[in-house]
Amino acid sequence: MVFRKSKTNAVYFLVIAVSLILTLTLSSCSPQETALSGVEVLDGDTLRVSGQSFRIVGIDAPEVHEGDKPVGEYGQDAKNYLYWFASNFELSYEQKGKDSYGRILVYLFGKDRQTDAKYLYEASLTENGYARPLIYDSTSVPNYTKAIVDAYKRAYENRRGIFSKYDNAPVIDKTKASQLSSYKGKIVWLEMDVNNVIFSNDTYYVYSDFALVKIRSGEYNNLFNGYNLYGLKGRKVRFYGELWYDSYEGKYMIMLRAPFEIKIVN
Repeated sequence: MVFRKSKTNAVYFLVIAVSLILTLTLSSCSPQETALSGVEVLDGDTLRVSGQSFRIVGIDAPEVHEGDKPVGEYGQDAKNYLYWFASNFELSYEQKGKDSYGRILVYLFGKDRQTDAKYLYEASLTENGYARPLIYDSTSVPNYTKAIVDAYKRAYENRRGIFSKYDNAPVIDKTKASQLSSYKGKIVWLEMDVNNVIFSNDTYYVYSDFALVKIRSGEYNNLFNGYNLYGLKGRKVRFYGELWYDSYEGKYMIMLRAPFEIKIVN
């Protein structure tokens, strides 16, 4: 396994910094866990063992290969972090079924070989700012979901990873619509004159004439605390996140995860 040495000490410190929170969270659980070894790291939220792929649930790490979503900022950092985690801890997982691609859906844990302290990988990665929450009722475990949500808030508060650009990311508005393709996969503030907000298929859609923002119900129910998204209609609003392209809508978009990724301009 390979991990960039320049980041090792910093990442190790961050794992230790969150260890008490994660250990206390996990100590109250009695999951049916299976040991995992001989892993191949595909990206920040996917492993493979003997040809079988494992999708780590509860989070969405930036992509390292172009597909339905673009290569994302911090995608390689997320992948490197999983290399490091797999190299330094004894791995086990709690299975939550399979997806339509045949991947085993899992929560991933790492146990310190010296102290026996146990860490929830999803929360550790998220606290470092290398992943965003992606919550489905079918796989959600309340303690794990809370750990991931709390970790995301701390990543924001401490401006880690994807939030390190929160105060200086480029602002993209309608005047730069012709340049949107050059920002694909980049972290930006997307400024929109919101002309409609609808809820359909468990997702909120926030529209403007040139771009779109989506908020899934899984993240809305766990992070937004009843935030009135319909109140954004008729306002000029900035949304923070990674810019994707929605081929169905024919618009560039951001998948929003939390209310602190919203700034009302006027």
